[in-house]
Amino acid sequence: MTIIQIILIICGAITVIAFLFVLIGLLLDDKHFMDREWYMLWAALLIIPIIILYCGYVLSEYLSVVWKDGGFIKHYRKLRYEKMRDIITQRWREIEKAEYDRITNAYMDGLLTREELPRATDGVNSFEFNWEMGIRTFWGQEVSEIVYVERKYNERLNRFFQEHRDLRLNKMYKFVYLPDYCKELEDGELFHYLYPNAKPDEVETLSLSSSYPLDYLAYSEDAFKIEQGMFYFGGGSYNHGAGFIPGDYHPLYEGSDKEIIDQLDAIVKKVHDKHGLTGLFSKARKPVIKQGETEDYADKMFYWETFNPAVAKLVKEVKERMEKLREYGLAEKMLLALLKTEQKLSKLVVTRDFRIILPDYNNMEIKMEPLVKAVYLLFLRHPEGIVFKNLPDYRQELTQIYVKLKPYGINDRVIRSIEDVTNPLLNSINEKCARIRGAFIAQFSDYLTRYYYIDGERGEEKKISLPRDLVIWETD
Repeated sequence: MTIIQIILIICGAITVIAFLFVLIGLLLDDKHFMDREWYMLWAALLIIPIIILYCGYVLSEYLSVVWKDGGFIKHYRKLRYEKMRDIITQRWREIEKAEYDRITNAYMDGLLTREELPRATDGVNSFEFNWEMGIRTFWGQEVSEIVYVERKYNERLNRFFQEHRDLRLNKMYKFVYLPDYCKELEDGELFHYLYPNAKPDEVETLSLSSSYPLDYLAYSEDAFKIEQGMFYFGGGSYNHGAGFIPGDYHPLYEGSDKEIIDQLDAIVKKVHDKHGLTGLFSKARKPVIKQGETEDYADKMFYWETFNPAVAKLVKEVKERMEKLREYGLAEKMLLALLKTEQKLSKLVVTRDFRIILPDYNNMEIKMEPLVKAVYLLFLRHPEGIVFKNLPDYRQELTQIYVKLKPYGINDRVIRSIEDVTNPLLNSINEKCARIRGAFIAQFSDYLTRYYYIDGERGEEKKISLPRDLVIWETD
């Protein structure tokens, strides 16, 4: 036991004894104890040992570090070394940032080509693909896809995937064999969901080989490093200002069905251990409303109620469609990159009888319940947007719109519903916005529907972003 430890024990004992004396004096109401001189004495007996304890503890910790470093001289040298290391590290970071900015500016000014940029990935286990490839995996999609890619045609592996067309070793992951995948995408319903402006008989024939992604490698020499294997494509990143899709590469070798399946099982485990952000449930957390924060309740809950996948599935208009298209997370992005057909926005016509028609999408009608449609028409009439906290100011206008939709249908229940939907302290407006989004997304792709439904940042105006020169009011 060291001297400092002995001193600390003695000081601790004195402090405890002094505390007991003070406590006894207070309980007995001893007048001598309450005298000024005695009071100062007992206070000193309490405070001084505590100060000594603290100082002793700090000194003990310091000396233990010095002893561990081998003495005062070595400890001082270590402090100087660490200080110098921190200065060098900071300077090196500044140099790295300056060099990164120089390369970025050179690339943005056209002085460097994409292949002249330093790599952001190792070029062995992970590769950079250009944005134009169109394959990306986003957090929150329900099925993660692992894509088979090959540089040269491999008879054994191609036959394996043809014989196991819906192989899924883990319910969260789907293996994609591109040649067969394209045949699935020729389904007319899916095609017209993605391209509602296409003519009813206009379905393009897709043809895609398993070497397709290699054409989009950011560094052409990387193609020769890849024989055949599985790729997991990330959501996207940037390399000195150049956007790219990271692709993790897992080689796949020939063998029996069992040997190939064992390899795929190991690949799934590696992918999930590294990325593990996707699953058959939403990981988004419902916003916490603290007490006294109810003024913007509807605004704060807007994205949870309107866009959260778990909540969106509750909207009956979109449930079946969402369940089917979750299997095609990659399909939509790939089609957008590959198909010659261009996605176009349709005009939106509000007919005299208040039907919502999209004439450029083969006269598609968007159907909504009366109050939901009234909310939609209210926002459609206000291209500048509406802040949720100001909803009470639009109660009368919403009522007038509803009366036009249902001239004989207004009653006390409807009046209460209108009051609820224009109350920023309630969630009714978010439920209506979710149903509006569901009505559109049940008909065509979210790449297009985002222009038609109500959206906006928290605290700002919620609006329909469709250009108003595409909106035709036959009711006016």
